[in-house]
Amino acid sequence: MFKFIADRNIGFKIGLLPVLPLILIIVTNSVALNRDYQLFKSSDFTQDVLAYTPAITDLVHELQIERGLSVGFIESNGLVFGDEIIASRAASDAVLARFLTTIPALTGSEFSQLRSHIHEVINQLPTVRDEIDGKTLRSGQAERFFTLIISDLLAMVKSVVLLVEEADTLRAFEAFLAVLEAKEHAGLERAAGSAGFAAGKFDLETYERFSRLNAIQTSYLETFRLNAHPRDIVFLDQRLTGSVTDEVEVLRQQAYSSPFGADISQVSARQWFEASTNRIEALKDVEDKMALGLFEFAAGATAELKSAFITRLVLSIGVIALTVLISILVYMSVVPPIHRVVRAMNIDPLDDRPEGADANEGALDDVLQKDEIGQLARSLNEFKTRLRVSQQAEQVHIVRERALITEVKLLSDLNEWLQSSTSLDELFEMTSKFMQRMLPNCKGSVYVYSNSRDVLDGVCTWNDASLHAHIKPDDCWSLRRGRSYTYQSGEIKFSCEHTKPHNDETYTCLPILAHGETVGLIHLTPCEGVSEEDFLANFKLAQAAAEQISLAIANGKMRDQLRQQSIQDPLTGLFNRRHFIDMLRHQVERSSRTGEIFCLASVDVDHFKKFNDNHGHDAGDMVLRAVGSTLERMCVGQELPCRIGGEEFMVLMPGSTAEAAEAQANALRKSINEITVNYGGKTLPKISISVGIAVYPVHGNIPQELMNVADEALYASKGKGRDCVTIAGHQKSPEVVDFEAVRAEMEEL
Repeated sequence: MFKFIADRNIGFKIGLLPVLPLILIIVTNSVALNRDYQLFKSSDFTQDVLAYTPAITDLVHELQIERGLSVGFIESNGLVFGDEIIASRAASDAVLARFLTTIPALTGSEFSQLRSHIHEVINQLPTVRDEIDGKTLRSGQAERFFTLIISDLLAMVKSVVLLVEEADTLRAFEAFLAVLEAKEHAGLERAAGSAGFAAGKFDLETYERFSRLNAIQTSYLETFRLNAHPRDIVFLDQRLTGSVTDEVEVLRQQAYSSPFGADISQVSARQWFEASTNRIEALKDVEDKMALGLFEFAAGATAELKSAFITRLVLSIGVIALTVLISILVYMSVVPPIHRVVRAMNIDPLDDRPEGADANEGALDDVLQKDEIGQLARSLNEFKTRLRVSQQAEQVHIVRERALITEVKLLSDLNEWLQSSTSLDELFEMTSKFMQRMLPNCKGSVYVYSNSRDVLDGVCTWNDASLHAHIKPDDCWSLRRGRSYTYQSGEIKFSCEHTKPHNDETYTCLPILAHGETVGLIHLTPCEGVSEEDFLANFKLAQAAAEQISLAIANGKMRDQLRQQSIQDPLTGLFNRRHFIDMLRHQVERSSRTGEIFCLASVDVDHFKKFNDNHGHDAGDMVLRAVGSTLERMCVGQELPCRIGGEEFMVLMPGSTAEAAEAQANALRKSINEITVNYGGKTLPKISISVGIAVYPVHGNIPQELMNVADEALYASKGKGRDCVTIAGHQKSPEVVDFEAVRAEMEEL
């Protein structure tokens, strides 16, 4: 046994100490609590019975009245008590209904048996009443029927005596039962007297019962006087004095003096019934007063027993809880500190803890005891603290190096991706995604100068930052001062106009500079829950990212400018031949897949050489710009006008039929006819154009073939006198055109 306990850990040993005392406390208190609980339940049951006693005694009282009236009604052959018995039955039924709804609330096997028996007998009541009304039932049978019910009801009350243990309570209850019995025998006397007076004479059996019942009442009242409280005796004497007792005694003497069938018709049954009822009502008053007193006494006793039970229960729980609490306190003051010391000794502060581990594991700062455990803990804690400080410094250094490596890699990736972008839109999309990764605790937006450099356009955001469509350069202090600007709460600074309405939140504006020129602006604000210190820690990284973005934007703009110059005619602003051929090739490929037709219009300015020869090349350039402007204005939707070279233009008309293209070309021709060009104070001659139209795939399915067919149709228009539109293969004139002669003539012009 000793070895078994010695081999157990200290927690088991300390936990074993309070087990035996706790078992003794629980056992002894359980026995006492069970005794107190049984006394309380017994008293509570007695209180319940006394609470419902009025329902029982009231039913007894009404049945006693109905019993006396029924017997008198039968003996008088229905001549007496006819009206009274109807009223009595109604009163009995009302009290009976209350009894049947009240008594089921009681518990106990004896009560259940008595109630079941009473219920069975009461079910016969309507039949008995019918037999009484039909005079088929003898008075003795009727009396026995009611007496049986009344006896069971009184037995329900008497059964409580078995539960009473206290002497004074038992004597008071005996006095109460004596009153009930005296009242019951007074009721039997009333019934016997009603039978005799109603019949006009007493037979031998009735006479003997009538005489004996008075003596029994006297005996029960003597029992009452021996056990009742003096105040109850005084109350009984007050109620049974005067005419209440004298009238009954006079009628008794008249019955006693006329035995064995003597004529006593000089006394009416109603006279006897009323006199005896008055005396019984007096006994009922005493009965009710005592029932109320017993109930109040039982309620007080029940409350005291309940209070005693609860007090013992609370004290028992308190003692057990206090014992358990002291045991827990002792356990917690010894076992956890020892476990902490042992665990701390087994943990190397220099080891990396797994993710999610307790950061304070191994620390002994909370072991503040002044005993040997506390001394050991403090010594060990001091040693581990020195190691932990060294470890933390090393970890901070590692974290900083890792963060620096991550930032450098992100900046490198950002530069690589931005330089590989093919358009500014793609560049801004990349910027948004990279900045969200690089500055996760910042909301940001990027603004870039428009080509006019009068406003900055909002181009991208990250982390749900707000973005203005346009801001003015003077709205930002960083642009006005030519360097970064940080607004910090609590300092005397002025917020930028583009941040208003401003809520005194910290923000940073970084100008984007490239090749010595400001190309845009980055605006940063902290995300929700990010402190001002953490937000400002991102400044250097944001500045480095701004440098990368600025170079990428400058290069992107330069690429877009060069690309635009490579595909745009500088004189007219229309797309040039190179771009037109690319677009024509794409249209042919698309139409070959979808089966969509399109038209190609070749446009040439008539007699253009005369403009140059007669008015100078500047005048010719003005004519070409006017024609180009009209082409751009007249072409709608996906129609694409281009300058192929010299005075020759072409228009790509996707989805257009030959008829629609011809109508569009004629409208264009008429619009150009209406152009007026002034140069050198003079109005230049009228401008006209010739147009040739080719249709895909009718006139070819490759770009060069379609362009050649459109040119041939154009030459056909020239051959027909110019200023007209010709659809290839559908010339209106059947004459043959010498294309070589037309080309030679055009070259001469």
